[in-house]
Amino acid sequence: MKRTLLSLTVTCLITVPAWLLPDALSTLSAPAYDKPADAYLGSARKLRAAYSEWKAAHEANGGDRHVVVALRWSKGLSTEFTRAAGEARLDLIRGSVSVEVQGLDTQTGWQVWLVDNVPGPARSVAPEPGDKTLYVGALHRDGGVARLQAQLDARALADFEVDLVVVARPGDDVGRRAVLFGAPPLFQRFYTRTRMGRPAAPDEEERSPLARWVGRRAFASSTEVASLDRLVIRGADLFFRETFNGNGRTCGTCHPAENNFTIDPKFIATLPPNDPLFVAEFTPALAQHFEKPELMRKVGLILENLDGFDDLPNKFVMRGVPHILALNTSLKPATNDGTTIPPNERTGWSGDGAPGSGTLREFAIGAVTQHFTRTLNRTPGVDFRLPTDEELDALEAFQRFVGRDRDPDLATLRLKGAEARRGKEIFLTSDTQRGTVAAGKCNICHANAGATTSLTPGGPNSNFATGIEQLVDTPADLIDAASNPPDGGFGTTQVPGVPGFGNGTFNTPPLVEAADTGPFFHNNALARIEEAVGFFNSTAFANSPSGTFLASIDSGGIGIRLEATQVQAVAAFLRVLNALENIRATTEIQNFVLDVRRHEVAESLLNLALKDQHDVVDVLDGAGLHPDAARHMRKAIDLTRLAKNTPGRGARNALIRQALAEQRAARGDLVQD
Repeated sequence: MKRTLLSLTVTCLITVPAWLLPDALSTLSAPAYDKPADAYLGSARKLRAAYSEWKAAHEANGGDRHVVVALRWSKGLSTEFTRAAGEARLDLIRGSVSVEVQGLDTQTGWQVWLVDNVPGPARSVAPEPGDKTLYVGALHRDGGVARLQAQLDARALADFEVDLVVVARPGDDVGRRAVLFGAPPLFQRFYTRTRMGRPAAPDEEERSPLARWVGRRAFASSTEVASLDRLVIRGADLFFRETFNGNGRTCGTCHPAENNFTIDPKFIATLPPNDPLFVAEFTPALAQHFEKPELMRKVGLILENLDGFDDLPNKFVMRGVPHILALNTSLKPATNDGTTIPPNERTGWSGDGAPGSGTLREFAIGAVTQHFTRTLNRTPGVDFRLPTDEELDALEAFQRFVGRDRDPDLATLRLKGAEARRGKEIFLTSDTQRGTVAAGKCNICHANAGATTSLTPGGPNSNFATGIEQLVDTPADLIDAASNPPDGGFGTTQVPGVPGFGNGTFNTPPLVEAADTGPFFHNNALARIEEAVGFFNSTAFANSPSGTFLASIDSGGIGIRLEATQVQAVAAFLRVLNALENIRATTEIQNFVLDVRRHEVAESLLNLALKDQHDVVDVLDGAGLHPDAARHMRKAIDLTRLAKNTPGRGARNALIRQALAEQRAARGDLVQD
């Protein structure tokens, strides 16, 4: 029987056409499973590389003998609003704990607790009855700072995973009195869990799509590689499908993959009336103070209560939806831009979008509380359920490496188009040479067209006050100015001269993805990339702190002063950069599909590839750039569409390879490799 099967196999291979042979051979050796389609959007490979780098630095700094956790008010967890903040330093090996907090009222005997959340049904990240807790001690006033030094029994931490550090009012029920929260970040949690030999939580094993993907045997492996792979797949499932028992929204409601993980009026107009995005229009409990439907539909703005939920009619801002592409390149906070740490990572339009320690991992706590609730009471367990620790880990693991993981090297980028080349030159020029040359100075704040500044070694992600809030006649103001209050940007305090709550600064977004993710700025003020570049010629920018700073360091005392043609050239450069990134992204997806067996997975992935391909055409055609590249991309679109509708893997892959060749030709028209 074995000999017969072997003979049949060889005979079949002999009769396979040559162009199908590589796929026929790979079919024999390939595993009989595919990841869910959306899991390919994250990158376990990039996550593993980043973790290895973090692990080496962590161990060089003493490993788990030196763990720092930032403490701050947490939207969704804190029982009251406060501007107090601090940090806890933990030695998880020897048991020492030190805590410092500024801004707490002096009348309360504040207590510090450690929480080990117990997994299981109906559990969450919040401190709940049944969780393991350790009382560390009471804070003592030392001038304007509340401090605590404590030594715990190291044996008490041997089987205690620190999920939360909590500062609470006195009492035994920590969850009902907690005001400040902090949590170790994903890599720290993963390192400690691995050191302790803790397995994956049972409820996660059952629910993860990976359990359905490769079967339960995969969970027998405790290797770092398998665990991180599982996290990314689980995170994708949560991002696009988990409603957290709320109003029907998911993370993907406002960050759809098919629209570059953002929303805009054109995309919103394609959605059905019952889409969860419009929940405020058909849910009476959310009809007031949850969204501003007209501004959502016409401008793409979402209501945010960044400064607490205590005054919903008056304390809110309207913001566009930032994409989540290349997040890992823009999380590192600056130390000299007028902001504070915490937040420990820069998320959201003002860099302070995440509650608690202010990390990407904790972002979902605030997002669920803000956007997923059934009523304005926002009661966990009633209006929504809070994520579990494992879900927060998974969501970060997926989001951190969606898209590219590094900025391009502009110094070595050789563009073929004359207008884009001139735009790159203006982009990189940082001084007007006493008013004799065109200096865009873009690279100062957007090094290599990314989200980090070249002003500070190490390339942190900085906040700047650009005057965008002072721009007059924005679309939102023209439609409904009363529903578009001033946005103070970073922070929650009122600063003299800054309307709203905050210090007036906003976070620097990456520019590689800009051309196909408009409208632009936190308030969706401008629709086209040319308009966004032109803003920096405006009076609003010239009079802003950033504008005056650039003028102060220029040899001619000039901030930014470009002619209309030069603005257009910079925009052309950004369009070409965006086209190159979309070609890279669609190529990556198509290469994934070459190894996919199931047609429905391949079809879903190719739909996403088609979106990126169309973006290349739209971005180039939008300014009449590189018609030959656009022509090659149209051919790639036709081939990819055929591949999507071809169920046979060999024939599908042949079409994909032809599309890849067209994309290489398109890239060759844009840049010299």
